[in-house]
Amino acid sequence: MEAPTELHPALRTGWHFAERVRQELREAIRPLTADQWAFRHEPRSWCVGQVVEHLLRAEIGSSKMVRKLIRGDYQSREFPVGATLFTVDLDRYPYGHLEAPHDLVPGPLAEKVELEQELALGHSRFRLELVRFSGDDPEALRSPDPATGIWFTLGGWVKLQAWHETHHIAQIQRITASLGFPR
Repeated sequence: MEAPTELHPALRTGWHFAERVRQELREAIRPLTADQWAFRHEPRSWCVGQVVEHLLRAEIGSSKMVRKLIRGDYQSREFPVGATLFTVDLDRYPYGHLEAPHDLVPGPLAEKVELEQELALGHSRFRLELVRFSGDDPEALRSPDPATGIWFTLGGWVKLQAWHETHHIAQIQRITASLGFPR
């Protein structure tokens, strides 16, 4: 039997949102020069290249969560009474300022072309994981965010990934508008 190529109808709207946001990210970073890619507006702040690597690492993490959800890894996990659950209806980034979990902290600055290619591959793999879902209701699958304990449905993970990118696109825009940014 051939693997499906279409997303479950309940996941399509979230995925289309994620695609629009990814296009915004590509447009934000496409014109940047090497100096602009590496510019830090403060000594301890991240440069645009590090923000992009963080987003890549986050999408890889979201993709892994999707794989685990579809595989059934959280099936026996009880949803805690009073816990927050975000679904495909997530309409904003649900976190304020958070320190990035250790595995999402960028390493040494990577070349822009290399990271752009990895972003495209990571996004494709994320979609391939979502396509694997063949059940009736993706909203019935849910798991906690390992970093915060807040719960997300399968569709909620897609929306979280997209809203996380919007959060950091705004950060990129602040960097490129800051004093001292190379013109």
